[in-house]
This record gives sequence, C-alpha cells and structure tokens, in this order.
Amino acid sequence: MTEEWIIEDNERPWTANAERRWHYHKRARIVKETRERFAWLALEAKIPKQDCITISATPLLARKVSIPDVASCYPAVKAGIDGLVDAGIIPDDDPCHVRRISFHAPEFGEKDGLRIVVASFKEET
Repeated sequence: MTEEWIIEDNERPWTANAERRWHYHKRARIVKETRERFAWLALEAKIPKQDCITISATPLLARKVSIPDVASCYPAVKAGIDGLVDAGIIPDDDPCHVRRISFHAPEFGEKDGLRIVVASFKEET
C-alpha cells in the first residue's frame, strides 16, 4: 500500500528561465531558503523516513499572469527534494531513492505556492 503526504510551500516557485537571469548569490540564497522551508514542512507533516519515494509537483498560482510551463518549476522542486534529504526523510535524492518526479500544470486559487506530494514507493516483485 502506498502512503502519501502533502506539503505546500507558500512561495511562488521560481522557474528555470528566471534562475538563469539571477546572480549566483541570489540563486544560492533562494535555494537555501526553499530547502529549509521544505525540510521544516516535511518534519511538520511527520513524514517518516523512507527508503524510496515518488514526487508529484504542482505550482499554485493566485493570478493567471505569466503562467509558467509545466516543468519550468523544476529548480524549486529540486530544492524542495533537497529539503527532504536535509530533514532525513530520504538518504539521498539519487535514482535509488527518488524513483519518479511528476510535474502537473499549475492550479489557480487564492494563493501562490508549490505543492509536493511525497509517496512511498515499493518495487513490484
């Protein structure tokens, strides 16, 4: 049986295009802040240690302005997954521990953010 945990950040995820324009100091700061937020969110959600997971990512947007491409939020998702490693949820973000990352089209609502669904993964035998 697959277990799932939903964690939502309250910051609009940045895109790969935006990241390319940033100074490396700005990028390092934003990645660090995002990793820390997702580590705390994972601990708050009481996600138990996992050997292997899948990730499903959905950007949350308050406005239909500058709608990003489906996978353009990859850098923010990567930082979120690094936060799971920092929190000790998974040992590493290599292919042995993160088996799949799925990107969904943005959802529009009342707030900006990034929803990541962490699901346990059991190899079919």
